[in-house]
Amino acid sequence: MRRIAVKETYKDGQVIIKEGGYGEGTYLIISGKVAITKKMDNENLNIALLEQGDYFGEMSFLDRQPRSASAIAVGDVQLGLIDKDFLEEEINKTSEEFRHILNTLTARLRKTSSLLLKLTAENHELKKQK
Repeated sequence: MRRIAVKETYKDGQVIIKEGGYGEGTYLIISGKVAITKKMDNENLNIALLEQGDYFGEMSFLDRQPRSASAIAVGDVQLGLIDKDFLEEEINKTSEEFRHILNTLTARLRKTSSLLLKLTAENHELKKQK
């Protein structure tokens, strides 16, 4: 069951989440699209384009680390902010082993995303040299 605490609306180009910031918000895209970007050498690299039904912001909620990327509205976007208390309650219902698995997956995803960013940046530089 999805528990939306509040609905938020963003206009094209508005920053929803800023890379490096802290926050516990996990979002559900109700309508519109959201670009996930990472800063590399003063350029924003597009990592993903999320659409209706997609979630984002979950990694920082799970591991309490800074945001790994920025989220920017593409066109008009309506988001549902998932209720933090509901998420905490659901996580607390799981076993300690399962919470450890979630933390391991999150750490691996951060590491993989970092490697992907490095390779994407190298590819981008090679294309510029051509």
